[in-house]
Amino acid sequence: MQHNFGDLEVVISGGSTEEEHAQSTNLRRNVDCLKSSHEEADTRMVLHAVHTTAHNVVVMTRDTDVVLLLIYHFAKMECSHLWVMSGTARDTKYIPVHDICRKLMPEQVSHLLAFHAITGCDSTSKLASITKVGAWKAFSGTNCELLGRLGQSPLEEDVLSNVEKFVVKLYEVDSSITCSNDARSYLFGAVRKPEFLPPTTDALRLHIKRCNYQVCVWENAHIPKPSLPRLQDCGWIVQREQVVPRLITMSLASNCALPVNVLA
Repeated sequence: MQHNFGDLEVVISGGSTEEEHAQSTNLRRNVDCLKSSHEEADTRMVLHAVHTTAHNVVVMTRDTDVVLLLIYHFAKMECSHLWVMSGTARDTKYIPVHDICRKLMPEQVSHLLAFHAITGCDSTSKLASITKVGAWKAFSGTNCELLGRLGQSPLEEDVLSNVEKFVVKLYEVDSSITCSNDARSYLFGAVRKPEFLPPTTDALRLHIKRCNYQVCVWENAHIPKPSLPRLQDCGWIVQREQVVPRLITMSLASNCALPVNVLA
């Protein structure tokens, strides 16, 4: 850096032609821990916050994802006070992350990123007719344990089943129902529009796989070069050099060949 920042130390990483570039105005500062392979600025901000030695840290962002990431990773940080500066120039707000962490139960913090991904974020779709506030009521109880181990690779079958159970609970069906397909049957005719129904089990499981990948990225934000699963194994496909969500693996009903009885 050739700019004169006076006594202010400036540390940067990424954002240049070299993905793993990191530099500080303090030439004695070792910035190897910031030389990362992260694709998103969200996780790079967390990486900076985790490795800073400052006791008071302010992160400037308007992104909800970053706020939740900081809450999840706060226990790994050396700082005692962490604020998120958001809002506008006329209406600036400071969110005290350290206070939020004290008010949440440990299991809520542990499964917070899984909850955010499942209910919809920048990279995953939201569930039809389910709001964050409504889902939080279910999450605040013992149901949050159903999201345990989401974000691990490989994704185990019991994790898939537990997350499906959590999603089914959000639709307030009979407590004996744990399968999304059964929840659709239960609610069929009770909703105004078909799109308000829960997703099919097939579509939901692809959604869970994508969420698992996203949570894996988030939970490893403190690691400069995390090992991540292949996108193609996590509910995405590559079409024309672009990564797009895979929506179903089963044939559409309209494409299924069924015998038809014709009444003369």
